[in-house]
Amino acid sequence: MSRDSLLRAGTGFLFLLYPFLVYLGLQTFQPRALAGFLLIFAGLRFSAWRGEKAVAPYWIAAAVLVVLFTFVTGTRTGLYLYPLLVNLVFFSFFAISLVRPPTVIETIARRQNPDLPDRAIAYTRRVTMVWCLFFVLNGAMSAASILLSEHWWLLYNGLISYLLIGMLLLVEYLVRLRVMAAGHD
Repeated sequence: MSRDSLLRAGTGFLFLLYPFLVYLGLQTFQPRALAGFLLIFAGLRFSAWRGEKAVAPYWIAAAVLVVLFTFVTGTRTGLYLYPLLVNLVFFSFFAISLVRPPTVIETIARRQNPDLPDRAIAYTRRVTMVWCLFFVLNGAMSAASILLSEHWWLLYNGLISYLLIGMLLLVEYLVRLRVMAAGHD
């Protein structure tokens, strides 16, 4: 495994744990200190992304906004905004691909099958729309969790959100199997 792959995997794992790290970190550190750690990890993750065309610049922009907001205000709120901004980034990335095809899902599908039939392209477009809706709803719930309590923010952004992503992936996979089977009849 290359250094960049290891760095990408390690920092990716840290960002998956972000809600827990923030929740626990705020027990000991000031928000600005945690924002500094976020900036360091984001920089490391971005350095491993160099040369790739992906969501990386948008994701980095979200991390920088969180860091700037936290440094300016000195409050926890900036750190709590990160999951909301990530949903906004992914919504934007997926929505832009609907306007400027190929869609994100079509691009992923073409990695396995470069010659997608028109029916499959239409399906990937619908799946991209579903993900857009998911990111809007998930972002709204993330925003609401900020207003409720630290515990609810942690529960939603550190567990429920990930379970919902997993469920959507599973449902989409099962639907895709049915769509593919129907196309072979």
